[in-house]
Amino acid sequence: MDNGKVIIPVAVLVGILVIWESTVRLVGIPSYVLPAPSHIFTALQEPNTQMFKHIKTTFTESILGFIFGSWVGLGLGIILAESRKMRLALLPYVVGSNAVPVIAIAPLIVMWFGYGLASRAVVSAFLCFFPLCINAYRGLQAADVAYLELFKVYGATRIQYLLKARVPFAMPYLFAGAKLNATYAVIGAVVAEFIGTTSGLGYGMVHAAYNTDAPRLWAYLIVSVVMGIFFYGLVWEGERRYNARHE
Repeated sequence: MDNGKVIIPVAVLVGILVIWESTVRLVGIPSYVLPAPSHIFTALQEPNTQMFKHIKTTFTESILGFIFGSWVGLGLGIILAESRKMRLALLPYVVGSNAVPVIAIAPLIVMWFGYGLASRAVVSAFLCFFPLCINAYRGLQAADVAYLELFKVYGATRIQYLLKARVPFAMPYLFAGAKLNATYAVIGAVVAEFIGTTSGLGYGMVHAAYNTDAPRLWAYLIVSVVMGIFFYGLVWEGERRYNARHE
């Protein structure tokens, strides 16, 4: 791995933290307006925040939402690419679903599925299915038509053409959609936790806001960002290994 890909972002982060800490202390900005990074770090370590419990809850919901939403999106993307009739019938509604604010759909899903883990995972999945669906659809359409003629000459079935030609062409698109899903899954889980739950990073944010505890609110926010970056990194590593095997 290129060391610059790690060193440069870390150096930028350190610079931001130094400027942030210095500005807050020199200007005297109140903690409830903008807490210093040192105060946020202290809030992360406080045992009464139940940070590990909240991280575990959101992590689980995000993983389930990512897996379920990605599979639904992939399946629907294949259907749209394979069938013109289904594409004409479903594509407008798929696009329209992406315009629905997640904060509006979350209460409905909670009403339908209850206040448990399932409802929050469904909200997370709702955000995840669209990016992979559209990327799968566009990627599968990217296969060269010449390959279709070649496969027909050799008597290949439609499934063989899909798996041997169209899917390999679509892999860059699929990984692009999965990278988006890696962060959307966390966003969906956190938003769902704003409603009717007693654990999770979203619940921690709401509780901290009600108590005007800005350092703890920022702590939960930063943890959610780190979680999204972690999931993104996993997908990126999977893409790197896939490309290395197929060079």
